[in-house]
Amino acid sequence: MNSETRRNTLLLAVLCAAQFVLIIDVVIVNVAIPAIQADLGIPARSLQLTGVAYTVTFGSLLILAGRLGDLFGRRRPLVTGLTVFTVASLACALAADGWQLFAARAAQGVGAALVSPNALALLVGSYHDDRERHRALGVWAAVASAGAVAGQLLGGVITEAVGWRGIFLVNLPIGAAAIVLMLRVVPATAAASGGARRRLDVTGAALLTVVLGGVSLLLADVVELPAAGLAAVAVVLAAAVVALVRTERRHPDPVVPGFLLRARPVLVANASLLLSAGALGATLYVASVVMQTSMGYGPLHTGLGFAPITVIVLLVSPQAGALIERFGAPRLLVAGAALGVAGTVVLAAGAGVADDYWTGVLPGLALLAIGSGLSYAPTFALATAVPAEQHGRASGLVNTAQEIGSAAGLATLGALAAAAASGGALVEPVVGYGGAAATLAVAGLLALTLRDGQDGGAGGSRKTTGMTRSVLDS
Repeated sequence: MNSETRRNTLLLAVLCAAQFVLIIDVVIVNVAIPAIQADLGIPARSLQLTGVAYTVTFGSLLILAGRLGDLFGRRRPLVTGLTVFTVASLACALAADGWQLFAARAAQGVGAALVSPNALALLVGSYHDDRERHRALGVWAAVASAGAVAGQLLGGVITEAVGWRGIFLVNLPIGAAAIVLMLRVVPATAAASGGARRRLDVTGAALLTVVLGGVSLLLADVVELPAAGLAAVAVVLAAAVVALVRTERRHPDPVVPGFLLRARPVLVANASLLLSAGALGATLYVASVVMQTSMGYGPLHTGLGFAPITVIVLLVSPQAGALIERFGAPRLLVAGAALGVAGTVVLAAGAGVADDYWTGVLPGLALLAIGSGLSYAPTFALATAVPAEQHGRASGLVNTAQEIGSAAGLATLGALAAAAASGGALVEPVVGYGGAAATLAVAGLLALTLRDGQDGGAGGSRKTTGMTRSVLDS
């Protein structure tokens, strides 16, 4: 093993560890919500802010954070973000009131936004061989998708063993170790874009943050805000969108350049992830609810119910890199989406009569896990098939699609379930799994729109170069 390979292996391990913690914190609070409410006395209508405060700041800052990494190098935002995230995790654990927890969760989101797109961009840019890059993306995808599921498991185990504050304290040693290793393995390189250092689109970045934050708030609070509040947010959002479009058209180096939005591989990857993340988030949430209500499971038992799914994802995702080389990223993305659809259909069929985990929940979740494990690596490969100086922006864009999609899935599920609750029916399983199946089906159809001529069949390494060239020509 030469020195470059050793460095990349260590770098991959550090970046994956950081990403694992960030993804886990999106869902780890789900199982701990009852304990948090009982301890801090948070009103039921405000409980969702425990998750929303994190996802809104995280999702709204990803593209800006990625662009900062493009211009000023990766190490600074990575180390700064990990530091903010780790300190904010301690603040979460020490919270004595609801507002303190919400503020600390928002700070966690800021730190996570600085880390996530720059970690993916650094990973993609560190591998010069396409085959090795695809394998690394497979490992990255395993960590990312397993983290979304493992959060449920760890949340239940830790809450049951040491209390809800432990789900935040566990971030401290991991964050501290990651910071030290980042300083050692990530070079203090100059800006990737060279002379573009002074061309940061500050106005566009600010407007984009407002737009993404407004979208996240509308999605997260769709059943909480009064009509006047929704109207006010919608007006501000519409004005910000108009201003953003005008600003981006005039700026010589916009924060979201048009070629990224027009490039077919990037568009398909982002649209597919937007929808599949919404389906996955809603499905995991509903599965947790079903196990704790219909089946009478406690937090620990519920968390353990997700353990097999985590194992499946960790086994399947690392194989995706080799499968990309053989079949091409779009075909693998379609296969993963199809398996996800099959999983949600099985869950929809069994959830309504679910009184047994092994027959009512596990089969569907297992299929969903296999589909997720296969689809994430090709999604990231397509989304980052851009020139090196654009890796941060592309990584921020695909991470934003994931976060907005997850928020949209939960918001849609919550709105429909709340509407049906007035009739006294427990319809969360039908709503959640049915909606998940529909969105994953759409994701699969979108993936099919990427013609095989751009990336399909064997020889995926050569196709990636062609995709990058097509992005430049767009």
